[in-house]
Amino acid sequence: MNAKYWALALVLITALWGWSFVAIHIALQEVTAPSFNALRFITGAVVMLPFVYARLVSTSLSDYLQAGAVGVALFCAFAFQTSGIKYTTASNASFITGLAIVFTPIFSLLILKARPTFSQALGGAIATTGLGMLTLRGLEIHVGDLLVLVCAIFTALHIIVLSEVSKKVEAAVLAFVQIAVVGVLSLLWSVMDGGFQIPASGSVMSAVLIIGVIGTAAAYFIQTKAQIASPPARIALILVLEPVFGGVFGYFLGGDRLGVVNLVGACLIVAGMVVTEFEAEAVRKWRIRTMKLKN
Repeated sequence: MNAKYWALALVLITALWGWSFVAIHIALQEVTAPSFNALRFITGAVVMLPFVYARLVSTSLSDYLQAGAVGVALFCAFAFQTSGIKYTTASNASFITGLAIVFTPIFSLLILKARPTFSQALGGAIATTGLGMLTLRGLEIHVGDLLVLVCAIFTALHIIVLSEVSKKVEAAVLAFVQIAVVGVLSLLWSVMDGGFQIPASGSVMSAVLIIGVIGTAAAYFIQTKAQIASPPARIALILVLEPVFGGVFGYFLGGDRLGVVNLVGACLIVAGMVVTEFEAEAVRKWRIRTMKLKN
């Protein structure tokens, strides 16, 4: 399977992630946020287990601990995101979650001392302006939007921690441990939050299974394959489509309606995400042209 087909598969997964904002918003009318996350990630872990079991047996305790730490960061991101989706629209949640791409260079500076490029700084400014236009109502910000914003921050932290740990821990083991950690912690959270809940309707349970099997277990495999086969900039631009799909599904399936100012804000967030990732591809192409001229 060549790069084109893996990229197309990732686009379809990104569309599924966009749809999941609407599905989760509906599911939270029947189950709590921790119960949903527990069902989703435990399902994903169970599906992955047969494919990674042999590797898990030979994995060291140190690798488990490092992968577990990445899983804790991912748990925090999904805990805030799923909790926030209940109190905001699917469209807002999808666009605000996308800010993780903008926050990542900021935390790279603070944690890894990696100075952001001009494009990253410009993209951050554009996206921040868009965030204000999308979420502010008068001088107040909606509590659901705030929770999802915290999710974007934890997602950025997860990306940074993952980038470091992935150099030391095998990809399949790392993916499984992350998903399992989120599932177990979500289950514990649900018990402490009043009890673990199972969806009453078949439609919500079907959504849980689709998101757990395809949107979680299969998605990690497809994203890994796509990243191996395609340049990073192409992958980043595909992932930028997630809030776009989220907005489209939110409009047609969730009944979300953005005002003119909100819509402009959403567009600015996507523009900021694109600008943040643009320079990496431009520099790569410039280096290739320079090398050809030298030769």
